[in-house]
Amino acid sequence: MPADSPAPPTAQTTAHGAQADHDPALPVIIEALRHDGIITARQVEAARFWATDYRIGVMGLDDPLFDRTSLGLSRRPLNGRIGSINRYRHIHDIIGARYERVLVAAMIDHRPLAELARHARHDPEHMGQVLALLLDFLTRHYDAMPGHLWRG
Repeated sequence: MPADSPAPPTAQTTAHGAQADHDPALPVIIEALRHDGIITARQVEAARFWATDYRIGVMGLDDPLFDRTSLGLSRRPLNGRIGSINRYRHIHDIIGARYERVLVAAMIDHRPLAELARHARHDPEHMGQVLALLLDFLTRHYDAMPGHLWRG
């Protein structure tokens, strides 16, 4: 993601300072795809970022990282919410409603892979690759997102 995008969340660590294997913020399906090497860390971060913008911009929730954000994001909650709404709309216009529903089912509703496949009308055997392709697409669009959308 561009240099003026928010800093990605840091890896979760255990009490002994070692990196934890399980990230409670990740849906099980995303964690499984990451663990199996089907998706990359950048795709996981793009998924998290999209889910945060969706929760803030569509669901009206507060930014969970508001006190820790930096790198060009506004310190004002309303400006941050407007930024999330604008980024959400930009991505929505690109990926469309059908693939947005896949992201919502995976990242917001935490649906299992078989249910995602049924919901998206894809072969369950290939749904992991479909989700990986969608997350790759999302990563590329965040990388190419116009700078004014990163401002809140």
